[in-house]
Amino acid sequence: MSKTVEFLYDFVSAPSYIAWKALVPMLEAAGVTLVMTPVLVTGVFKATGNVAPMSIPAKLEWITRDLGYWCAKRGVTITPSPFHPIRSLPLVRGSFLAAERDETTRYIAAVFDAIWLHGRKLSDMKVVEESLNEVGLDAKAYLQGMERDDIKEKLRLSTGDAVARRAFGVPTFFVNGELFFGQDRIEFVMDALQRS
Repeated sequence: MSKTVEFLYDFVSAPSYIAWKALVPMLEAAGVTLVMTPVLVTGVFKATGNVAPMSIPAKLEWITRDLGYWCAKRGVTITPSPFHPIRSLPLVRGSFLAAERDETTRYIAAVFDAIWLHGRKLSDMKVVEESLNEVGLDAKAYLQGMERDDIKEKLRLSTGDAVARRAFGVPTFFVNGELFFGQDRIEFVMDALQRS
């Protein structure tokens, strides 16, 4: 049976973007299966009493500098966006549509890169439509599907399940049931895979 890493993410999270860019090639090289699990991080925060780093000025100042260090270390480029934070709810819902359409990797790449590499305002659904069309995804199908009741329920359940498993933010990783939090724990994820 192949080794598996589950990766809980929300597109609004810069650390999730850094982790995705860095971890995917490492796992592919190691022959490890990656399971991407979308969650609504604001829902996780609300359920756990956690708060976004940007709500604490000193922490926002620190994390901005720290993420710059990690981008350099991981070889990841982030373009600061005047539109942050974006409203990620419909985008995260779109991940479930991508799974139905067998387009998960393409969709995640398109959305993450549009936000964190190109600095686009993905709170604007017109910009979402343009960004998906540019990479050959059926933007109209995605925008319509994001409003489906069953898709909304999938996100609600996914977020609730994350909280039940003791997640308190993103990115969160699970290896054989063991939780790792933060893009700065990727090496520990790889170590856990070696132990399993």
